[in-house]
Amino acid sequence: MEYMKVKGVDKKVSKLVMGTAWFDPEFKDEIFEMLDLYVEKGGNVIDTGRFYGRGAGIANVERILKEWMDARQNREQLVFIDKCCHPIITPDGKHHPEYWRVKPYIITDDLHYSLYHTGLDYFDIYLLHRDDPSVPVACIMDRLEQHRKEGLIKAYGVSNWELDRVKEAEAYCQAKGYQGLSVNNPSYSLAKVMKTRWPGCVYADDNYAKWHEGTGVSLFSWAAQAHGFFADIYDENAPQDIKDAFFSEENFERLRRCKELGKQKGVDSINIALAYVFNQTFPVAAVIGSRSRVEFASCLMASEIKLTPKEVAYLNLTSDTL
Repeated sequence: MEYMKVKGVDKKVSKLVMGTAWFDPEFKDEIFEMLDLYVEKGGNVIDTGRFYGRGAGIANVERILKEWMDARQNREQLVFIDKCCHPIITPDGKHHPEYWRVKPYIITDDLHYSLYHTGLDYFDIYLLHRDDPSVPVACIMDRLEQHRKEGLIKAYGVSNWELDRVKEAEAYCQAKGYQGLSVNNPSYSLAKVMKTRWPGCVYADDNYAKWHEGTGVSLFSWAAQAHGFFADIYDENAPQDIKDAFFSEENFERLRRCKELGKQKGVDSINIALAYVFNQTFPVAAVIGSRSRVEFASCLMASEIKLTPKEVAYLNLTSDTL
């Protein structure tokens, strides 16, 4: 397991982050086994939020995590990421962007709700899950810095914000003498996304991602494996939102090159695609959603693959030669 430093967090931070969006009480034994395996192999970052989960697990993941932490007594070993201001999700899994929950008082409400249901005294990292460009960054950053000074969070950041808003927020924090953004959490992968899968989600391109160099803001990517596209599991029967997002001539060429390079290195195409994310010149971590030992082993292997600058350029179609 490889680690990184995140501003404001006094623990080392594993570059593989365990995501919890798939959690459901029905799979509690499976969840506990996966969390135990993740920690056993050196992982220590868990990413969750008030509305996370599937099926009966919608908005119940934090309770599941509390039960696991209470049983293991391991809170101080962990770096806990929680998120606020997600739009309402109904039990059928549908997002409702007509009620966009990006307001300072909701930051506070979600924070106290999540602290209570996880049983924690503080979160190591606290992120806004969405953005509302009509809300000034000043009142959002003021509230996050307030909660940091209260000791309820150690570090803060944003998720699914366009780069201009991230820059504006960070500039405001610097002007005010705040600790400022520690983490930015868009989706970032080898794929180039044509249409977002959910309202308000942001898929960073390479120009966006490279902004993180030298800023002190770490990039934590969700969907770093492009929702399984580079596992080569989709055909003409793929879900329409996957087709709309990823089915382009350029992305299939990237997939072909992942297969080619994977054969040379003795790994699968999905390993190469995730390795691409880790082999950048800025600080980056990836949120994974492993549901089996095989899936986790694949992610762990990918995090340890070293790519040359020529290989990175070849995968991203900026060079045609290895």
